[in-house]
Amino acid sequence: MDHEMARRPEPWLIAVAGVAWLVCGADGGLLAIILAALPAALLLTAGTGTLLFPGDRLVPRAGATGALVGLVFAVPLLFIAPGEALLLGALSAAAGLASARLAAEDLVPPPGREVPEMSVPLAAEIALDEAVLGSLTTVIGVYSRPVQPRVGVELAQTLEWLEDGGWLKSPASFHRAPPPIGPVSLASRRIAGLDCELMRFDSDFEPREDAPGRDRWLGYRNNRKSEVRVVRSPGSRDWLVCVHGLAMGHAWLDMRAMGAAWLHSRGVNLAFPVLPLHGPRANGKASGQGFLAGDVSNTLHALTQTAWDIRRLLAWLRDEGAERVGITGLSLGGYSTALVASLEDNLECAIAGIPAAEFGELTCYHASGRALALAAQEDITPERISRALIPVSPLAMTPRIAREQRFIYGALADRFVPPAQVDMLWRHWQEPEIEWYPGGHLGFRFHPPVRSFIDRALRATVLRER
Repeated sequence: MDHEMARRPEPWLIAVAGVAWLVCGADGGLLAIILAALPAALLLTAGTGTLLFPGDRLVPRAGATGALVGLVFAVPLLFIAPGEALLLGALSAAAGLASARLAAEDLVPPPGREVPEMSVPLAAEIALDEAVLGSLTTVIGVYSRPVQPRVGVELAQTLEWLEDGGWLKSPASFHRAPPPIGPVSLASRRIAGLDCELMRFDSDFEPREDAPGRDRWLGYRNNRKSEVRVVRSPGSRDWLVCVHGLAMGHAWLDMRAMGAAWLHSRGVNLAFPVLPLHGPRANGKASGQGFLAGDVSNTLHALTQTAWDIRRLLAWLRDEGAERVGITGLSLGGYSTALVASLEDNLECAIAGIPAAEFGELTCYHASGRALALAAQEDITPERISRALIPVSPLAMTPRIAREQRFIYGALADRFVPPAQVDMLWRHWQEPEIEWYPGGHLGFRFHPPVRSFIDRALRATVLRER
């Protein structure tokens, strides 16, 4: 036991919340015990794990996940035992805030910035980040033992293949010019309070003939059909392509998270493409599964297809009469925005929101120590992953729009994308205008300066006076 940590209240509070769930579950019969076991196990693991392994970033994540599960489970309990439900809900909330305080000790601000002062709202944002991350890594995973030997072999093959093709030295040449979109199907929908068109067309993307992992990628049948949600603003020929983040891809989620109603009120047309392996294009039950899970050839093909699909969409918009077209994205969508801006001419702006910048380092940042050790046995390392992803890395290419058309916003307490990732892209983009907000990854909607920043960016580019 770490004696310094033992003198702090956070691990004990988390453990007490776990014990409370266990005790209340035991009083309610078999079904109650089964339901209480999940939050109890997560909270007790986090409480004791903090005492035994202080500093491990995955331990507070278990506590935040258990706290979120506890809050969810406490809601139906209100109708059965309101007193117990309020107690367990309060303890779960307190445990979540305590987990956030522990997680915040891992925050490293970018140069010239400071970690924001801890408050209840900030702790809630950090706890939400950690809880969602805990859920995502459980469902999507980062590495798994059965595939690691194959991934190790494919990684070696991919590096050799890219070297032979000259794409490590000339990454932009890796991307082939996509053909125009063929026949499209359009259907009217009402989503997130807006009238929109659901547009579907064949992606027509295929990895190169000799690409490692090509046959597996082509086997993802749902992924062959591209989907875009289009929201028109009558009388406008200005467009903004909005790219969602990892595990999104559902229309109701993407349009609300990215502020479709507010953007539409600015008088701009909107297009929300669905990324490969997401939403209706998913290969498994979870949206985004297989895109970023340490399977390097999959990630290479996914990002190549992302650029392919978005570039075809941009060409289609221009054929439809678009005059000014910008692109914005969140998280993985921010990375995709930076990638497309490195390949595509004639963009009015690129607004990268809370963007990842380097997936070799980031993937391993979210993996457990055991997963990393198993991966290292197959020579799967951050450096080799990063090298294999050079052809789809915005850090390896020069953006094709002017510096004053580039915009970035990042979160100082981000648990998904460490601020260093955002800083990397900012420096590579020649330090354009940037907005740092004092919150977590998922809390950008709660920070008005972010919306003001996006509004300024649009008024200076896509919506500037003619």
